[in-house]
Amino acid sequence: MTSAGFVGRVGGLAAALGAGVVVGFAVASPASADDTGAADSGPRAAAAEHSAGRAAPDASQVKRRGTAVPAASTGSDPARPAAVISASRVVRTAATVEVPAPKAVAAQGGSAPKAAEPVLAAAAPQVAQQEVRRSTVVSRPAAASQAVSATTPLVPQPAVPVAAAPTPATAATSLQSLLCDPRGRKITVFRGVHFVIPQSPAIFVKKVSGTGTFTTDSVYDLKDVDQYDWNKFSGIAFSPIQHDRNSVMVGWRYNLTSQEFEIAPFYNVNKERILPNEQTEVISVPAGETFQYNVDYSGVTISYGDKTVFKPYPPGLTPNIWTATRVSGWFGGNEVAPRTLTYYLKMK
Repeated sequence: MTSAGFVGRVGGLAAALGAGVVVGFAVASPASADDTGAADSGPRAAAAEHSAGRAAPDASQVKRRGTAVPAASTGSDPARPAAVISASRVVRTAATVEVPAPKAVAAQGGSAPKAAEPVLAAAAPQVAQQEVRRSTVVSRPAAASQAVSATTPLVPQPAVPVAAAPTPATAATSLQSLLCDPRGRKITVFRGVHFVIPQSPAIFVKKVSGTGTFTTDSVYDLKDVDQYDWNKFSGIAFSPIQHDRNSVMVGWRYNLTSQEFEIAPFYNVNKERILPNEQTEVISVPAGETFQYNVDYSGVTISYGDKTVFKPYPPGLTPNIWTATRVSGWFGGNEVAPRTLTYYLKMK
């Protein structure tokens, strides 16, 4: 073989190999493009599914945080519903894996991931339904409260009775009864003593008069013959230190048989007791009744109802204005009060 023939064969072989390479690249180019698109579509579809699966919880989290889900804008694709676009925006915002845009995928030689769109379309109604439920739950208490307030009648509450304030006249009467009893001053004899409280001393006395009232608190029982002794109600004494020496007084006692009080004139002349006449000089007075008395330089006058008794000075007793003093109450003859007693004394 000549050198020219060897070069011709090598050139033909090279041309054949070049043509085969060209044909091979031409045939393999569409297949590699399809394989690349298929290989890319698998992970990207899985990422879209993963993003769509997490879309519902993330949308609920957005709802609890108070973020509104936009539903009015339709984006650049007029064929997709507003709810799908809104849900896809929420998914794309909250998803952790970013899904490439369709144009970017096409620019790289692949095909747009279409598997995510059915998932987003399925998730969109759930998000919209959750939004509807949220708005319904929020507005229901207000509507219910308005319906209750509009339909429930108001029940009037009963008025609480208020105690009427005492009128000035009533208050004045009560105060007057406490400070100034119409029956007079309340006299008290404590158990175990003779003297009374309060005392009513006075000097240069010419006359002692007024009214007296015994009550059930004046009743006593000595359980012996001293029950008939006379107690001293009021009067005039002409011996300032010893009232039982020369004095003219009104005496009183309680009769256990008749259960009434008895009043009578009583004198002391030089420490001698001048007792009243039991038949003619004693007046019975029931408890709670008021009697009148008057003691002056002429004698003692007592009266109750239609009965009046007057007894003049006995012989040996001479009035003396310079030594005249008023006699306060005294219990007994010789026994003390068996219990605490009270009665009323009014002086003019």
